[in-house]
Amino acid sequence: MDFVGKLKETLYSVLPIVGVVLVLNFTIAPLGESLAPFLLGAVFLVLGLSLFLAGTDIGMVPIGEKLGYVLAHKRSTVLMLVIGFIVGFCVTFAEPDVSVLASQVHSLNPSINQQFLVFMIALGLGVFVDIGLLRILKRLPLKWVLMVFYVIVFVLVAFAGQSMASIAFDASGATTGPLAVPFLLALGLGVSSATKDGQDSSFGLTGVASIGPILAVALMAIFAGRGGAGESASLASGETAHALSLWGVMLEKIKTTAIGFGPLAAIIIILQFALLHFPTVKFRKIIFGIVYSFVGIVVFLTGVDYGFVGVGRQLGQMISANYSPVVVVGLALVFGGIVVCAEPAVWVLKNQVETVTAGRIKGSLVMMFLCIGVAGAVALAMVRILFEINYLWFVFIGVGLALVLTLFSPPLFTGIAFDSGGVASGPMSTTFLLSFALGVSGSAELGFGLVGLIAISPLIAIQILGIIFRVKEKKGRGSTAGGDVPSGAVASGAVASGAVAAKEAKNAVSEK
Repeated sequence: MDFVGKLKETLYSVLPIVGVVLVLNFTIAPLGESLAPFLLGAVFLVLGLSLFLAGTDIGMVPIGEKLGYVLAHKRSTVLMLVIGFIVGFCVTFAEPDVSVLASQVHSLNPSINQQFLVFMIALGLGVFVDIGLLRILKRLPLKWVLMVFYVIVFVLVAFAGQSMASIAFDASGATTGPLAVPFLLALGLGVSSATKDGQDSSFGLTGVASIGPILAVALMAIFAGRGGAGESASLASGETAHALSLWGVMLEKIKTTAIGFGPLAAIIIILQFALLHFPTVKFRKIIFGIVYSFVGIVVFLTGVDYGFVGVGRQLGQMISANYSPVVVVGLALVFGGIVVCAEPAVWVLKNQVETVTAGRIKGSLVMMFLCIGVAGAVALAMVRILFEINYLWFVFIGVGLALVLTLFSPPLFTGIAFDSGGVASGPMSTTFLLSFALGVSGSAELGFGLVGLIAISPLIAIQILGIIFRVKEKKGRGSTAGGDVPSGAVASGAVASGAVAAKEAKNAVSEK
Protein backbone atom coordinates (compact mmCIF):
# COMPACT_ATOMS: atom_id res chain seq x y z
CA MET A 1 0.00 0.00 0.00
CA ASP A 2 1.50 3.31 -1.16
CA PHE A 3 0.40 5.34 1.86
CA VAL A 4 3.41 7.67 1.69
CA GLY A 5 2.73 8.50 -1.96
CA LYS A 6 -0.93 9.22 -1.26
CA LEU A 7 0.07 11.31 1.76
CA LYS A 8 2.21 13.51 -0.48
CA GLU A 9 -0.62 13.89 -3.01
CA THR A 10 -3.10 14.83 -0.30
CA LEU A 11 -0.70 17.31 1.27
CA TYR A 12 -0.34 19.02 -2.10
CA SER A 13 -4.14 19.22 -2.25
CA VAL A 14 -4.83 20.50 1.27
CA LEU A 15 -1.82 22.64 2.26
CA PRO A 16 -2.43 25.45 -0.27
CA ILE A 17 -5.94 25.99 1.10
CA VAL A 18 -4.61 25.90 4.67
CA GLY A 19 -1.98 28.48 3.71
CA VAL A 20 -4.54 30.87 2.20
CA VAL A 21 -6.84 30.50 5.23
CA LEU A 22 -3.94 31.30 7.58
CA VAL A 23 -3.08 34.41 5.55
CA LEU A 24 -6.72 35.53 5.70
CA ASN A 25 -6.83 34.81 9.44
CA PHE A 26 -3.87 37.11 10.14
CA THR A 27 -5.05 39.86 7.78
CA ILE A 28 -8.68 40.53 6.82
CA ALA A 29 -10.68 37.66 8.36
CA PRO A 30 -9.59 36.56 11.85
CA LEU A 31 -11.14 33.20 12.74
CA GLY A 32 -10.77 33.37 16.51
CA GLU A 33 -11.71 30.10 18.24
CA SER A 34 -12.43 28.40 14.91
CA LEU A 35 -8.75 28.35 13.90
CA ALA A 36 -7.71 25.47 16.18
CA PRO A 37 -10.53 23.12 15.01
CA PHE A 38 -9.68 24.04 11.42
CA LEU A 39 -6.02 23.08 11.80
CA LEU A 40 -6.91 19.85 13.60
CA GLY A 41 -9.50 19.13 10.93
CA ALA A 42 -6.84 19.64 8.25
CA VAL A 43 -4.64 17.01 9.90
CA PHE A 44 -7.54 14.56 10.01
CA LEU A 45 -8.49 15.35 6.42
CA VAL A 46 -4.96 14.67 5.14
CA LEU A 47 -4.53 11.44 7.08
CA GLY A 48 -8.02 10.18 6.30
CA LEU A 49 -7.97 10.92 2.58
CA SER A 50 -4.47 9.44 2.22
CA LEU A 51 -5.50 6.21 3.93
CA PHE A 52 -8.72 6.08 1.93
CA LEU A 53 -7.03 6.57 -1.46
CA ALA A 54 -4.32 4.01 -0.68
CA GLY A 55 -6.96 1.50 0.40
CA THR A 56 -8.98 2.16 -2.77
CA ASP A 57 -5.98 1.36 -4.96
CA ILE A 58 -5.56 -2.11 -3.49
CA GLY A 59 -9.25 -2.76 -2.78
CA MET A 60 -11.68 -1.23 -5.28
CA VAL A 61 -9.57 -0.85 -8.44
CA PRO A 62 -8.69 -4.56 -8.83
CA ILE A 63 -12.34 -5.46 -8.22
CA GLY A 64 -13.55 -3.02 -10.86
CA GLU A 65 -11.07 -4.24 -13.48
CA LYS A 66 -11.74 -7.92 -12.99
CA LEU A 67 -15.49 -7.49 -12.60
CA GLY A 68 -15.73 -5.60 -15.89
CA TYR A 69 -13.60 -8.17 -17.69
CA VAL A 70 -15.47 -11.17 -16.27
CA LEU A 71 -18.90 -9.68 -17.01
CA ALA A 72 -17.93 -8.87 -20.59
CA HIS A 73 -16.74 -12.43 -21.20
CA LYS A 74 -19.82 -13.98 -19.59
CA ARG A 75 -21.70 -12.47 -22.55
CA SER A 76 -24.83 -12.09 -20.45
CA THR A 77 -26.18 -8.58 -20.81
CA VAL A 78 -28.77 -9.12 -18.08
CA LEU A 79 -26.11 -10.27 -15.60
CA MET A 80 -23.88 -7.31 -16.48
CA LEU A 81 -26.70 -4.82 -15.95
CA VAL A 82 -27.79 -6.32 -12.64
CA ILE A 83 -24.26 -6.42 -11.23
CA GLY A 84 -23.40 -3.01 -12.69
CA PHE A 85 -26.42 -1.39 -11.05
CA ILE A 86 -25.87 -3.02 -7.64
CA VAL A 87 -22.19 -2.19 -7.46
CA GLY A 88 -22.66 1.34 -8.85
CA PHE A 89 -25.38 1.98 -6.29
CA CYS A 90 -23.31 0.66 -3.38
CA VAL A 91 -20.14 2.53 -4.41
CA THR A 92 -22.07 5.81 -4.55
CA PHE A 93 -23.81 5.14 -1.26
CA ALA A 94 -20.38 4.81 0.36
CA GLU A 95 -18.82 7.79 -1.48
CA PRO A 96 -17.47 10.33 1.07
CA ASP A 97 -18.09 13.36 -1.17
CA VAL A 98 -21.77 12.42 -1.48
CA SER A 99 -22.07 12.18 2.31
CA VAL A 100 -20.49 15.63 2.70
CA LEU A 101 -22.86 17.17 0.16
CA ALA A 102 -25.97 15.54 1.65
CA SER A 103 -24.95 16.76 5.11
CA GLN A 104 -24.54 20.31 3.80
CA VAL A 105 -27.93 20.20 2.07
CA HIS A 106 -29.69 18.91 5.18
CA SER A 107 -28.02 21.49 7.42
CA LEU A 108 -29.51 24.32 5.35
CA ASN A 109 -32.76 22.60 4.45
CA PRO A 110 -33.89 20.13 7.16
CA SER A 111 -36.95 19.24 5.06
CA ILE A 112 -34.63 17.26 2.74
CA ASN A 113 -33.81 13.93 4.39
CA GLN A 114 -30.07 13.31 4.22
CA GLN A 115 -30.20 9.53 3.77
CA PHE A 116 -32.99 9.72 1.19
CA LEU A 117 -30.99 12.24 -0.83
CA VAL A 118 -27.98 9.89 -0.78
CA PHE A 119 -30.29 7.04 -1.81
CA MET A 120 -31.64 8.97 -4.81
CA ILE A 121 -28.15 10.01 -5.93
CA ALA A 122 -26.96 6.40 -5.70
CA LEU A 123 -30.07 5.17 -7.53
CA GLY A 124 -29.48 7.59 -10.38
CA LEU A 125 -25.84 6.65 -10.75
CA GLY A 126 -26.61 2.92 -10.62
CA VAL A 127 -29.12 3.21 -13.48
CA PHE A 128 -26.77 5.26 -15.64
CA VAL A 129 -23.82 2.95 -15.01
CA ASP A 130 -25.95 0.39 -16.84
CA ILE A 131 -26.68 2.85 -19.64
CA GLY A 132 -22.95 3.59 -19.93
CA LEU A 133 -22.11 -0.13 -20.08
CA LEU A 134 -24.74 -0.67 -22.78
CA ARG A 135 -23.22 2.18 -24.77
CA ILE A 136 -19.83 0.43 -24.67
CA LEU A 137 -21.27 -2.95 -25.66
CA LYS A 138 -23.46 -1.55 -28.46
CA ARG A 139 -20.65 0.80 -29.59
CA LEU A 140 -22.96 3.81 -29.63
CA PRO A 141 -21.37 7.24 -30.33
CA LEU A 142 -20.85 8.96 -26.99
CA LYS A 143 -21.79 12.43 -28.23
CA TRP A 144 -25.30 11.39 -29.27
CA VAL A 145 -25.93 9.55 -25.99
CA LEU A 146 -24.85 12.66 -24.08
CA MET A 147 -26.98 14.98 -26.18
CA VAL A 148 -30.15 12.92 -25.79
CA PHE A 149 -29.90 12.63 -22.02
CA TYR A 150 -28.80 16.22 -21.43
CA VAL A 151 -31.84 17.46 -23.35
CA ILE A 152 -33.92 15.45 -20.86
CA VAL A 153 -31.85 16.97 -18.04
CA PHE A 154 -32.55 20.50 -19.26
CA VAL A 155 -36.29 19.87 -19.33
CA LEU A 156 -36.42 18.30 -15.86
CA VAL A 157 -34.24 20.88 -14.08
CA ALA A 158 -36.34 23.66 -15.62
CA PHE A 159 -39.38 22.16 -13.91
CA ALA A 160 -37.48 21.46 -10.68
CA GLY A 161 -36.40 25.09 -10.26
CA GLN A 162 -32.97 26.62 -9.72
CA SER A 163 -32.60 25.63 -6.05
CA MET A 164 -32.93 21.91 -6.69
CA ALA A 165 -31.15 22.22 -10.05
CA SER A 166 -28.07 23.55 -8.24
CA ILE A 167 -28.21 20.67 -5.75
CA ALA A 168 -28.70 18.19 -8.62
CA PHE A 169 -25.58 19.37 -10.47
CA ASP A 170 -23.61 19.45 -7.22
CA ALA A 171 -24.70 15.85 -6.66
CA SER A 172 -23.37 14.92 -10.09
CA GLY A 173 -19.98 16.43 -9.26
CA ALA A 174 -19.89 14.80 -5.83
CA THR A 175 -20.56 11.28 -7.15
CA THR A 176 -17.36 11.41 -9.20
CA GLY A 177 -15.31 11.33 -6.01
CA PRO A 178 -12.25 9.37 -4.85
CA LEU A 179 -14.15 6.08 -4.45
CA ALA A 180 -16.47 6.06 -7.48
CA VAL A 181 -14.08 7.34 -10.15
CA PRO A 182 -11.33 4.69 -9.79
CA PHE A 183 -13.95 1.94 -9.72
CA LEU A 184 -15.91 3.24 -12.73
CA LEU A 185 -12.77 3.80 -14.80
CA ALA A 186 -11.58 0.29 -13.96
CA LEU A 187 -15.00 -1.19 -14.75
CA GLY A 188 -15.13 0.62 -18.09
CA LEU A 189 -11.63 -0.55 -18.99
CA GLY A 190 -12.49 -4.12 -18.05
CA VAL A 191 -15.64 -4.19 -20.20
CA SER A 192 -14.11 -2.37 -23.17
CA SER A 193 -11.07 -4.68 -23.21
CA ALA A 194 -13.41 -7.41 -24.46
CA THR A 195 -14.79 -5.26 -27.32
CA LYS A 196 -13.35 -4.37 -30.72
CA ASP A 197 -12.87 -0.73 -29.78
CA GLY A 198 -10.50 -1.53 -26.93
CA GLN A 199 -9.45 1.20 -24.50
CA ASP A 200 -10.94 4.06 -26.54
CA SER A 201 -14.49 2.91 -25.76
CA SER A 202 -13.78 2.81 -22.04
CA PHE A 203 -13.73 6.62 -21.84
CA GLY A 204 -17.16 8.08 -21.20
CA LEU A 205 -18.58 5.61 -18.67
CA THR A 206 -18.08 8.04 -15.79
CA GLY A 207 -19.46 10.91 -17.87
CA VAL A 208 -22.64 8.99 -18.72
CA ALA A 209 -23.03 7.69 -15.16
CA SER A 210 -22.79 11.22 -13.71
CA ILE A 211 -25.97 12.22 -15.57
CA GLY A 212 -28.01 9.85 -13.37
CA PRO A 213 -27.78 11.82 -10.11
CA ILE A 214 -28.93 15.01 -11.88
CA LEU A 215 -32.04 13.31 -13.20
CA ALA A 216 -32.73 11.52 -9.90
CA VAL A 217 -32.53 14.68 -7.78
CA ALA A 218 -34.57 16.66 -10.32
CA LEU A 219 -37.30 14.01 -10.32
CA MET A 220 -37.24 13.97 -6.51
CA ALA A 221 -37.76 17.74 -6.50
CA ILE A 222 -40.61 17.60 -9.03
CA PHE A 223 -42.53 14.92 -7.15
CA ALA A 224 -41.83 16.52 -3.75
CA GLY A 225 -42.89 19.99 -4.89
CA ARG A 226 -40.84 22.77 -6.42
CA GLY A 227 -40.79 25.17 -3.50
CA GLY A 228 -39.29 22.89 -0.89
CA ALA A 229 -35.66 23.62 -1.62
CA GLY A 230 -36.07 27.31 -1.22
CA GLU A 231 -37.47 27.07 2.30
CA SER A 232 -34.04 26.86 3.82
CA ALA A 233 -32.75 28.24 7.05
CA SER A 234 -30.26 31.08 6.93
CA LEU A 235 -26.99 30.75 8.76
CA ALA A 236 -26.56 32.86 11.84
CA SER A 237 -23.57 35.16 11.75
CA GLY A 238 -20.44 33.39 12.91
CA GLU A 239 -22.10 29.98 12.98
CA THR A 240 -19.63 27.08 12.88
CA ALA A 241 -19.96 23.36 12.43
CA HIS A 242 -18.05 21.98 15.42
CA ALA A 243 -20.87 22.04 17.95
CA LEU A 244 -20.03 18.46 18.90
CA SER A 245 -16.75 17.42 20.44
CA LEU A 246 -14.17 15.80 18.17
CA TRP A 247 -14.97 12.39 19.65
CA GLY A 248 -18.70 12.99 19.23
CA VAL A 249 -18.24 13.87 15.56
CA MET A 250 -16.12 10.76 15.02
CA LEU A 251 -18.70 8.46 16.63
CA GLU A 252 -21.38 9.94 14.39
CA LYS A 253 -19.22 9.37 11.30
CA ILE A 254 -18.46 5.77 12.28
CA LYS A 255 -22.19 5.11 12.40
CA THR A 256 -23.07 6.80 9.11
CA THR A 257 -20.07 5.34 7.28
CA ALA A 258 -20.91 1.83 8.46
CA ILE A 259 -24.43 2.25 7.06
CA GLY A 260 -23.02 3.27 3.69
CA PHE A 261 -20.06 0.88 3.56
CA GLY A 262 -21.77 -2.26 4.90
CA PRO A 263 -23.76 -3.12 1.74
CA LEU A 264 -20.70 -2.50 -0.44
CA ALA A 265 -18.55 -4.88 1.59
CA ALA A 266 -21.28 -7.54 1.52
CA ILE A 267 -21.63 -7.26 -2.28
CA ILE A 268 -17.86 -7.60 -2.73
CA ILE A 269 -17.77 -10.79 -0.65
CA ILE A 270 -20.68 -12.25 -2.63
CA LEU A 271 -19.02 -11.36 -5.94
CA GLN A 272 -15.77 -13.00 -4.85
CA PHE A 273 -17.44 -16.38 -4.44
CA ALA A 274 -19.87 -16.02 -7.35
CA LEU A 275 -17.81 -14.38 -10.13
CA LEU A 276 -14.40 -12.99 -9.26
CA HIS A 277 -12.61 -15.94 -7.60
CA PHE A 278 -9.49 -14.01 -6.61
CA PRO A 279 -6.73 -16.17 -5.09
CA THR A 280 -6.92 -16.22 -1.30
CA VAL A 281 -3.80 -14.08 -0.84
CA LYS A 282 -5.02 -11.50 -3.36
CA PHE A 283 -8.52 -11.33 -1.85
CA ARG A 284 -7.10 -10.95 1.65
CA LYS A 285 -5.16 -7.92 0.38
CA ILE A 286 -8.35 -6.53 -1.14
CA ILE A 287 -10.16 -6.92 2.20
CA PHE A 288 -7.38 -5.04 3.95
CA GLY A 289 -7.75 -2.29 1.34
CA ILE A 290 -11.48 -2.03 2.05
CA VAL A 291 -10.81 -1.80 5.80
CA TYR A 292 -8.23 0.93 5.20
CA SER A 293 -10.77 2.78 3.05
CA PHE A 294 -13.41 2.55 5.78
CA VAL A 295 -11.08 3.94 8.45
CA GLY A 296 -9.93 6.63 6.02
CA ILE A 297 -13.48 7.76 5.28
CA VAL A 298 -14.28 8.03 9.00
CA VAL A 299 -11.18 10.12 9.69
CA PHE A 300 -11.73 12.25 6.57
CA LEU A 301 -15.37 13.04 7.34
CA THR A 302 -14.49 13.79 10.96
CA GLY A 303 -11.96 16.38 9.83
CA VAL A 304 -14.42 17.86 7.35
CA ASP A 305 -17.29 18.28 9.82
CA TYR A 306 -15.15 19.33 12.77
CA GLY A 307 -12.93 21.90 11.07
CA PHE A 308 -13.44 22.69 7.40
CA VAL A 309 -17.19 23.16 6.93
CA GLY A 310 -17.56 25.72 9.72
CA VAL A 311 -14.49 27.74 8.75
CA GLY A 312 -15.48 27.83 5.09
CA ARG A 313 -18.90 29.24 5.98
CA GLN A 314 -17.42 31.67 8.50
CA LEU A 315 -14.95 33.07 5.96
CA GLY A 316 -17.71 33.42 3.38
CA GLN A 317 -19.90 35.32 5.84
CA MET A 318 -17.14 37.64 7.08
CA ILE A 319 -15.65 38.56 3.71
CA SER A 320 -18.97 39.06 1.92
CA ALA A 321 -20.28 41.21 4.79
CA ASN A 322 -17.20 43.42 5.18
CA TYR A 323 -15.72 43.72 1.69
CA SER A 324 -16.88 44.57 -1.82
CA PRO A 325 -18.00 41.96 -4.38
CA VAL A 326 -14.72 42.55 -6.22
CA VAL A 327 -12.78 41.16 -3.24
CA VAL A 328 -15.09 38.14 -2.97
CA VAL A 329 -14.80 37.32 -6.69
CA GLY A 330 -11.03 37.88 -6.64
CA LEU A 331 -10.63 35.54 -3.68
CA ALA A 332 -12.82 32.98 -5.50
CA LEU A 333 -10.44 33.12 -8.47
CA VAL A 334 -7.50 32.42 -6.16
CA PHE A 335 -9.31 29.54 -4.45
CA GLY A 336 -10.30 28.03 -7.80
CA GLY A 337 -6.78 28.17 -9.22
CA ILE A 338 -5.26 26.70 -6.06
CA VAL A 339 -7.74 23.84 -5.82
CA VAL A 340 -7.36 22.65 -9.41
CA CYS A 341 -3.56 22.86 -9.34
CA ALA A 342 -3.41 20.88 -6.09
CA GLU A 343 -6.01 18.21 -6.96
CA PRO A 344 -4.22 14.83 -7.45
CA ALA A 345 -6.75 13.62 -10.03
CA VAL A 346 -5.97 16.61 -12.23
CA TRP A 347 -2.35 15.49 -12.51
CA VAL A 348 -3.56 12.02 -13.51
CA LEU A 349 -5.70 13.61 -16.22
CA LYS A 350 -2.74 15.68 -17.44
CA ASN A 351 -0.62 12.57 -17.89
CA GLN A 352 -3.51 10.74 -19.57
CA VAL A 353 -3.95 13.43 -22.23
CA GLU A 354 -0.20 13.49 -22.90
CA THR A 355 -0.27 9.72 -23.41
CA VAL A 356 -3.19 9.52 -25.81
CA THR A 357 -1.78 12.37 -27.93
CA ALA A 358 1.73 10.88 -27.94
CA GLY A 359 3.04 14.08 -26.36
CA ARG A 360 1.59 16.44 -28.99
CA ILE A 361 -0.55 18.17 -26.31
CA LYS A 362 1.68 19.12 -23.41
CA GLY A 363 0.68 18.63 -19.79
CA SER A 364 1.42 22.27 -19.01
CA LEU A 365 -1.20 23.28 -21.57
CA VAL A 366 -3.73 20.92 -19.95
CA MET A 367 -3.08 22.49 -16.56
CA MET A 368 -3.37 26.02 -17.95
CA PHE A 369 -6.77 25.31 -19.52
CA LEU A 370 -8.07 23.59 -16.38
CA CYS A 371 -6.80 26.36 -14.08
CA ILE A 372 -8.52 29.03 -16.18
CA GLY A 373 -11.71 26.96 -16.42
CA VAL A 374 -12.04 26.09 -12.73
CA ALA A 375 -10.98 29.53 -11.47
CA GLY A 376 -13.56 31.04 -13.80
CA ALA A 377 -16.22 28.58 -12.61
CA VAL A 378 -15.67 29.46 -8.94
CA ALA A 379 -15.68 33.19 -9.74
CA LEU A 380 -18.90 32.82 -11.76
CA ALA A 381 -20.47 30.99 -8.82
CA MET A 382 -19.70 34.01 -6.61
CA VAL A 383 -21.09 36.42 -9.22
CA ARG A 384 -24.24 34.34 -9.42
CA ILE A 385 -24.64 34.43 -5.62
CA LEU A 386 -23.83 38.11 -5.14
CA PHE A 387 -26.12 39.31 -7.93
CA GLU A 388 -28.75 36.57 -7.48
CA ILE A 389 -28.62 35.32 -11.08
CA ASN A 390 -30.69 32.25 -11.93
CA TYR A 391 -28.49 29.15 -11.80
CA LEU A 392 -30.20 27.62 -14.83
CA TRP A 393 -28.61 30.21 -17.13
CA PHE A 394 -25.14 28.99 -16.14
CA VAL A 395 -26.11 25.35 -16.58
CA PHE A 396 -27.80 25.78 -19.96
CA ILE A 397 -24.96 27.87 -21.39
CA GLY A 398 -22.13 25.78 -19.90
CA VAL A 399 -23.46 22.31 -20.70
CA GLY A 400 -24.89 23.53 -24.00
CA LEU A 401 -21.44 24.76 -25.06
CA ALA A 402 -19.90 21.45 -23.98
CA LEU A 403 -22.44 19.54 -26.10
CA VAL A 404 -21.81 21.75 -29.14
CA LEU A 405 -18.08 21.08 -28.78
CA THR A 406 -18.75 17.33 -29.05
CA LEU A 407 -19.55 17.93 -32.73
CA PHE A 408 -16.02 19.23 -33.35
CA SER A 409 -13.82 17.53 -30.77
CA PRO A 410 -12.34 14.06 -31.48
CA PRO A 411 -14.45 11.30 -29.83
CA LEU A 412 -11.56 10.23 -27.62
CA PHE A 413 -11.30 13.71 -26.15
CA THR A 414 -15.06 13.92 -25.69
CA GLY A 415 -14.92 10.74 -23.60
CA ILE A 416 -11.98 12.00 -21.54
CA ALA A 417 -13.66 15.41 -21.06
CA PHE A 418 -16.94 14.03 -19.72
CA ASP A 419 -15.07 11.49 -17.57
CA SER A 420 -12.96 14.32 -16.17
CA GLY A 421 -15.94 16.42 -15.11
CA GLY A 422 -15.35 15.27 -11.55
CA VAL A 423 -11.55 15.48 -11.34
CA ALA A 424 -11.63 19.14 -10.35
CA SER A 425 -14.68 18.76 -8.09
CA GLY A 426 -12.80 16.69 -5.53
CA PRO A 427 -12.77 16.67 -1.72
CA MET A 428 -11.67 20.29 -1.37
CA SER A 429 -14.52 21.50 -3.59
CA THR A 430 -17.24 19.59 -1.75
CA THR A 431 -15.90 20.61 1.64
CA PHE A 432 -14.20 23.99 1.81
CA LEU A 433 -15.25 25.75 -1.41
CA LEU A 434 -18.90 24.74 -1.14
CA SER A 435 -18.93 25.85 2.50
CA PHE A 436 -17.40 29.18 1.48
CA ALA A 437 -20.15 29.65 -1.13
CA LEU A 438 -22.82 28.80 1.44
CA GLY A 439 -21.31 31.35 3.80
CA VAL A 440 -21.43 34.06 1.14
CA SER A 441 -25.05 33.27 0.28
CA GLY A 442 -26.39 32.24 3.70
CA SER A 443 -28.99 29.86 2.27
CA ALA A 444 -29.53 26.91 -0.04
CA GLU A 445 -31.45 29.08 -2.51
CA LEU A 446 -28.19 30.51 -3.87
CA GLY A 447 -25.40 28.69 -2.04
CA PHE A 448 -25.46 25.35 -3.84
CA GLY A 449 -24.32 24.89 -7.43
CA LEU A 450 -20.60 25.62 -7.03
CA VAL A 451 -19.50 21.99 -7.35
CA GLY A 452 -21.69 21.56 -10.42
CA LEU A 453 -20.11 24.58 -12.14
CA ILE A 454 -16.62 23.31 -11.32
CA ALA A 455 -17.54 19.93 -12.82
CA ILE A 456 -18.76 21.57 -16.04
CA SER A 457 -15.51 23.47 -16.71
CA PRO A 458 -13.36 20.43 -17.73
CA LEU A 459 -16.06 19.39 -20.22
CA ILE A 460 -15.31 22.56 -22.12
CA ALA A 461 -11.56 22.83 -21.48
CA ILE A 462 -10.58 19.28 -22.52
CA GLN A 463 -12.72 19.36 -25.66
CA ILE A 464 -11.09 22.63 -26.71
CA LEU A 465 -7.78 20.82 -26.27
CA GLY A 466 -9.14 18.06 -28.49
CA ILE A 467 -10.01 20.57 -31.21
CA ILE A 468 -6.48 22.02 -30.93
CA PHE A 469 -5.10 18.49 -31.27
CA ARG A 470 -7.23 17.88 -34.37
CA VAL A 471 -5.99 21.13 -35.97
CA LYS A 472 -2.39 20.17 -35.23
CA GLU A 473 -3.02 16.75 -36.77
CA LYS A 474 -4.29 18.34 -39.98
CA LYS A 475 -1.25 20.60 -40.12
CA GLY A 476 0.95 17.55 -39.53
CA ARG A 477 -0.61 15.75 -42.50
CA GLY A 478 0.21 18.65 -44.79
CA SER A 479 3.78 19.01 -43.51
CA THR A 480 6.54 17.22 -45.37
CA ALA A 481 9.52 18.74 -43.56
CA GLY A 482 10.62 20.27 -40.28
CA GLY A 483 10.61 17.09 -38.24
CA ASP A 484 6.88 17.05 -37.52
CA VAL A 485 5.52 13.80 -36.21
CA PRO A 486 3.10 12.35 -38.77
CA SER A 487 -0.45 12.25 -37.57
CA GLY A 488 -0.70 8.60 -38.47
CA ALA A 489 2.13 7.86 -36.09
CA VAL A 490 0.35 9.76 -33.33
CA ALA A 491 -2.84 7.84 -33.94
CA SER A 492 -0.95 4.58 -34.04
CA GLY A 493 0.76 5.44 -30.78
CA ALA A 494 -2.55 6.18 -29.11
CA VAL A 495 -4.07 2.93 -30.37
CA ALA A 496 -0.98 0.99 -29.37
CA SER A 497 -1.02 2.44 -25.87
CA GLY A 498 -4.68 1.48 -25.62
CA ALA A 499 -3.95 -2.07 -26.73
CA VAL A 500 -1.11 -2.41 -24.24
CA ALA A 501 -3.28 -1.07 -21.41
CA ALA A 502 -6.09 -3.46 -22.32
CA LYS A 503 -3.68 -6.39 -22.47
CA GLU A 504 -2.17 -5.48 -19.09
CA ALA A 505 -5.66 -5.24 -17.57
CA LYS A 506 -6.53 -8.63 -19.01
CA ASN A 507 -3.37 -10.22 -17.63
CA ALA A 508 -3.87 -8.57 -14.26
CA VAL A 509 -7.40 -9.87 -13.80
CA SER A 510 -6.53 -13.35 -15.07
CA GLU A 511 -3.79 -14.03 -12.51
CA LYS A 512 -4.08 -17.24 -10.57
